[in-house]
Amino acid sequence: MRTVADVMQKDVITVSRNTSVRELIQLMTEESISGVPVLDESRRVVGVVSQTDVVRLAASQPELQDDGDEVFPAAYLSSEDETSEDDWPEAFFTAPEEWGFVPAPSLSGVPAAPFDDVPVTEIMTPVAYAVSQEMEIPEAARFMADGRIHRALVVDDDTLVGIVTTFDLLRVLAEGGGSGGG
Repeated sequence: MRTVADVMQKDVITVSRNTSVRELIQLMTEESISGVPVLDESRRVVGVVSQTDVVRLAASQPELQDDGDEVFPAAYLSSEDETSEDDWPEAFFTAPEEWGFVPAPSLSGVPAAPFDDVPVTEIMTPVAYAVSQEMEIPEAARFMADGRIHRALVVDDDTLVGIVTTFDLLRVLAEGGGSGGG
């Protein structure tokens, strides 16, 4: 039976306690991820922060006042608005197919939000769902489904050694299931 160690990602992207929300958003955008572990100065896991946490923070903020400047880029406007694609920011266009990838959008040029400088420790979930490397794939899948979580940290003696996501488990299923050799 395959285990978490067989499918986990060992190169885990993390943030520190003092990472700002704006830095977090930029990192998650660049890396195309939806959440990351938060580590203390000793590199121990103190929590997990995700897009959901950022959305909750943004939802709790007062609405921005319209100061007459355009708040949203033209691409967010309806098709009835009198703008052309020439007015849209470059980030809304896809890269040519021959590139083989689409560059991550940047936050440069995006106006500052009132919560940009909030440290991630103020919005993170202070409890991280963790599994062991020896846990079998079906058990890990049940654990994640029952907890309604998208990622579980893989720890060994309180040390982060990897991460397993729902995509990792789906990949195992697509390859033929959680049984068999590694």
